[in-house]
Amino acid sequence: MQRPRGTRDLFGEELESIRYVMRVMERIFKRYGYAEVETPIFEHLELFTKKSGEEVIRQIYSFQDKSGRWMALRPELTAPVVRFFNNELKSKPKPLKLFYFGSCFRYEEPQAGRWRQFMQSGVEIIGSSRPESDAEVISLTNDVMVELGLRDRKIRIGNIRLLREILSSAGVKGEAQDPIMRAVDSRDEERIRKALDGAGIRGDYREMFESTISLKGGEDVLAKTEKTVGDLEGARKAIENLRDVLKFIRLLGVESFEIDFGIARGLEYYTDIVFEVYVDGVQVAGGGRYDELVELLGGEPCPAVGVGLGVDRIAQILMERKAEIPLEQLVCVVLPVSEKVIEEGLKITRILRNAGISTEFDLMGRSLKRAISYADARGARYVVIVGEKDLAEGKITLRDMRTGDQEIIARQELIERLKPWRALG
Repeated sequence: MQRPRGTRDLFGEELESIRYVMRVMERIFKRYGYAEVETPIFEHLELFTKKSGEEVIRQIYSFQDKSGRWMALRPELTAPVVRFFNNELKSKPKPLKLFYFGSCFRYEEPQAGRWRQFMQSGVEIIGSSRPESDAEVISLTNDVMVELGLRDRKIRIGNIRLLREILSSAGVKGEAQDPIMRAVDSRDEERIRKALDGAGIRGDYREMFESTISLKGGEDVLAKTEKTVGDLEGARKAIENLRDVLKFIRLLGVESFEIDFGIARGLEYYTDIVFEVYVDGVQVAGGGRYDELVELLGGEPCPAVGVGLGVDRIAQILMERKAEIPLEQLVCVVLPVSEKVIEEGLKITRILRNAGISTEFDLMGRSLKRAISYADARGARYVVIVGEKDLAEGKITLRDMRTGDQEIIARQELIERLKPWRALG
């Protein structure tokens, strides 16, 4: 039996890297005051077909349950969190700040950095429409990258509201805009041209839209954009809101970013500010504002903003860079030298574990030489050798696996000697 295509079995360094990324993210999420939530791995299919985007819908793993109801393995986590909010959390004080981790599933062609089952994390702020909320989500994402040592990340910030306002002024409104936004997201010029032709956009509005999605650069781009959109009130308000967000992210320590109005995001529920983060040319995070999704999924109108982060992709980049990842170290292995001291060896093992020290006991009955080789292969910091003669004198032998030095110490001193390593166990 082989694992399904597009999935992975995880072990050792690869799994340790993923867990490390998750620990760093959780620490930062809590530092910002977010509370953790967890939602089901499968949901009603309709939850994802309302506004998830054509590409996501095409990749959904869907099935009928035994009662004939259509279900889906979740392809992303924002919609389930919003559904949870509508069901059970809407009476909580606002803004509600939530974070999550969870496996997601998409049927796409497996390739480097893409899998059909992948780990996603993220945060959502539900209940605030203020630009400070957008700035906080971008700042949090930036802090995750910095904490993980990814200081060369590229943050690209756009505004979907700006693009939709131009399309509305051209007479293309509501869902009729979606094919154009999907084309923009593909960054395929020919596809964009055909989408604009299909919507009948020509003349000044055509030129305005094409000019806007080509704008990239620093904050000086905003002045160029204002000139491009002229007197379109909605578009100018979108630019002013973006200007506030950029001011606030600088105050929160985000200095390096690029404005890119060619960002449209693959999920169709975004309504305003959007952003993406890239490392080594790979997208590792993306998010933005989605003020209509809460209402679309059955709730009262409620603003919201969030970000999703690709845990697996980030972990893989750290491994490719050979980044130093703090591992959960095995502190010691207890080795009885003969059958006669197994019982005492097990007692010592229990005492060490109860003291919070990561400890293994040799379960194979190896010779001392082979047992020490095993401990070395496991990366143990120490070996505790339990011998008959030492025990008779109330002592054990402690071997430092890094230096090879051994010393005989009193049995009651063992915990004190290993205590400095307890946090690593």
